[in-house]
Amino acid sequence: MGAKKIKPVKKLQKKPVLTPDTTFAKARKWADKNYAIVFGACTAILFTVIAVWGFSAHDRSKQVRAQSDYGTLVSRLPAEDKGSAADWEKLIPDLQTFISEHEDTAPALNARIELAKAFFETKRYGDAIKTGEEALKLAPAGCGLKPLILYQLGYAYQSAGKPDEAANEWTSLKQLGMEDLEREADWNLGRISEGKKEFARAAEMYQLASKAPGDYPPAALIDQQIARVKTGQ
Repeated sequence: MGAKKIKPVKKLQKKPVLTPDTTFAKARKWADKNYAIVFGACTAILFTVIAVWGFSAHDRSKQVRAQSDYGTLVSRLPAEDKGSAADWEKLIPDLQTFISEHEDTAPALNARIELAKAFFETKRYGDAIKTGEEALKLAPAGCGLKPLILYQLGYAYQSAGKPDEAANEWTSLKQLGMEDLEREADWNLGRISEGKKEFARAAEMYQLASKAPGDYPPAALIDQQIARVKTGQ
C-alpha cells in the first residue's frame, strides 16, 4: 500500500471539512522527495541478500529486468491527485501481473505499495489492507519505504472501520521517528480516540499534533478539534 497542502483556515467551522484528496499526499510528497535514497537503499539491501544467499547471475539479472519493466509501468500511473477511481481500476491487473512476474525483486515491493493505493482509491479497503500488510512483511529491515506503507495502512484501516488496527499503524509510524509525518499521525490518533469518546486521550493527541512541525492538518482545524473534545469531557 499521497499528501497535500490546505490553505489556512481563517474562520472555524462547526464541523471540520477535509478535501477528499488529502489521504496519501503528505506521505507521497515525503516519498517523492526521498525516493532516490529510499529506493536505492532498499535495492541495495535486496542485492546484498541475494549475494549472501549465492543466487546465480540469472537471478541477479531479474532485478535489472524488473527495474526496467517497472519503469514502463510506473510511467502509466496517474499523476498525483489526478487519477480517478476508474484510472486506478484499470491499472490493478497490470500491477498484479507485474508482482507475479517479478516476485522477490525490489521493484515488486514498490508495485505492491502502488497496488495498495490503487485498491484504496477504488474503495476496496480490505484488499488495500491485505496488500499493504504483505508489503510491510516483505520490506527489508531498514527499508525507507516502511513509513509510507504504515501511512497507507493507517488510512486503509480507518476507512475500513477498524480504528484499533489503524491506531496500531499510526503508533508504529510515530515510533519510526519520522518528523515529517508525526503531526498527521498524532492528529489521526486524536480522531480515533474522539470517535471512541475517549476525549481526554483525543485532546492529548491533538495537542501533540498542534506542536509537531508541518502545516497539515492546519492549526485552525486542530484548535477547533481541541476545543470540541474539551467540551465533550
